[in-house]
This record gives sequence, structure tokens and C-alpha cells, in this order.
Amino acid sequence: MHTYSQKLNSNDIARHAGVSQATVSRVLSGNSNVREETRQRVLEVIEKLNYRPNAFAQAMKTRLSGTVGVVVSRITNPIVPEVLLHLGDELTARGKRMVVWNTDTEGEDGVLNAIRQRVIDGLIFTAAGHQSAALEAAQQTGMPIACINRHIDGASFNQFACSNLEGARTMADYLIAAGRKRIAIINGPLDRSTLADREAGLRQGLHHAGIELPDNYYASSDFAHNNFRELAIEMMSQPCPPDAIACGNDVIAFAVMCGLKAAGAKVPDDIWVTGFDGIEMSGWDVFDITTMKQPLDAMASATVEALISTIENSEAEPQLVRFGTELIIRGTTANTSFPQQPPTKE
Repeated sequence: MHTYSQKLNSNDIARHAGVSQATVSRVLSGNSNVREETRQRVLEVIEKLNYRPNAFAQAMKTRLSGTVGVVVSRITNPIVPEVLLHLGDELTARGKRMVVWNTDTEGEDGVLNAIRQRVIDGLIFTAAGHQSAALEAAQQTGMPIACINRHIDGASFNQFACSNLEGARTMADYLIAAGRKRIAIINGPLDRSTLADREAGLRQGLHHAGIELPDNYYASSDFAHNNFRELAIEMMSQPCPPDAIACGNDVIAFAVMCGLKAAGAKVPDDIWVTGFDGIEMSGWDVFDITTMKQPLDAMASATVEALISTIENSEAEPQLVRFGTELIIRGTTANTSFPQQPPTKE
């Protein structure tokens, strides 16, 4: 292994790889406009010579820091680490660093300072709405932005989410086709676009089948495990309890199952439960939840690719892409089969 990497520069790498210095720069910046064969050759030389580019020199030359910020909330929600894992892998593969802000504990001050000081090249939001000061500041400064697992109507930046409404409609169709007649919904706060769309899809599916959702079969709450647990207990205390509960996401479904157990209801013998997201925990034996799975890996790859394209070319057209979901049937619905179409990308 080369032990004098600090003395090397990109011209040395270019000479050893038999390419131009500009090609080396494109590889280091994660630019997709490089043939894969050439990229691999450059990366092999970089590894062989133990080359480490000077981040400060790169920033001075390109006016880019090589760092992308990711804004999250409710980091304890199991889907957030999964999203961060996929984003981190994609950014690292493109030679970028990732810095994360958890707005629940830190607020948005850290993000706002990073935007003002231009210490990041772009921002990925996993949770944001029109009321986000950081989102507004990024837009005002022209900083490249992308949203993953979220969408904001009328926004003029890259947005990548799954087809929440259509996926929820499929879940409703599945429950109805399987003979469920008293279907309830337990959801989280509707200021989140994902949950609002999923509830709309469930309601549409029920309405299309001629099933109206009575008030006592619907409940929503802010995110707190015990809140959803208590809502499930209350539903089961009714004279005619539901025979299925469709939940806004997998984490809500976990809490609902705890409530059903406390109420003495057996899943799936007495009642079915479904989630949404397809996080890893949903497949654990203790949960085994039927759910709609999001393609988080594909969503993360598309998000990072689009953001970097915008960083490199401010004139790049923003994208709004919705990815298809996949119905994963498990034990909470007695592994009852249902014909379905393969997931599609809209």
C-alpha cells in the first residue's frame, strides 16, 4: 500500500489510471457522467495508492463541501434509521458525506445555520411541511433540496415517495376480498402527507365496496405508543368490535397489537391487523404483520441521484416520483392470499 498519500494529487491518479484529471474529479464528486469501466479503474488506482483528496482544497476549487444534510424527526421510529442507512450508502458510493439533524431534539437552528453558512451542498428532508423554517430558508437561498417519503403539493423541488393512496386502497381491497366486514382505521396525525394519503386510500377502498366507516371505527392520535394501545383497547370494548384494524403505519400497528393483547383479543383469530411501510421489524416473529412495503432502497437511490444532479446543474428539472408498493401478507391476517399486481414505479 502506498504510504505517502498526502503527497499525491488528482493529476497523479489520472496518470496512473490513464485518464484525464477532469475524469478523476468527476469520479470523486460522484458525477454519473462517467463510464462504469472508467470509474472502476480510477477507484482501483485510488485504493491502490491510498489516495485521500484534500477536502478543503476540493471545496475551495469547486465551491462545494462534498457534504449533504439530512433532516429527520422522530428518529426513534424504526423507519428513520432504515432510510438513513440507504441514504448513507448511496451518498458514500458517490463520494459524499452525510450529516444528520434530528429536529425533535435539536430544533431547526442547526440546519438553518448550515444553510446560511453554506457548509452543505444540499438537503434531504425525510419529514417536512410548508411550515418548516429550514425548508423555506433552503428554498430562498436556492439550495438544492429533495424530499424522501414525503411530498408537498405545489413544491418545485425533487420529491420521492411511494404511492401511499393506491397502496392503502389495495390494502382495503385485500381485507374486503378476504371477508372482513367491520374494518376500522387507527391513524396518526394527518399533517403528515403519508398518513393523510393512506387514510384517504383506505376510505376510498371501503366506499368503493359500499362499506361506510362509522365514527366508532375510526381513531387517530399523536405519536405515542400508549395512545394507540389505548385506542385499540377502547375499540375492542364496543358491543360490536371491528374484525380488522388497518393502521397508518407499522409502528402504529405494533402498539395496536399490544392493546389487543391487553384487551384479550387474539390476532388473527378474533381480529386482523395491518400496517404500512414494510420496515424490518414488521417481519419479526413476534409481530409478523401484514403490511404494504415501500421500496426504500430504490427511493433513496433516486433521491440521491436527483439531488446530486441538481447540485451539479442548477437548471435540472425537479422530479416528483411515486414508487409502487408491495402487499406483504403475514400472520396478522392468517396468511390469507390475495391476487395482486407487481409493484410499479409511476
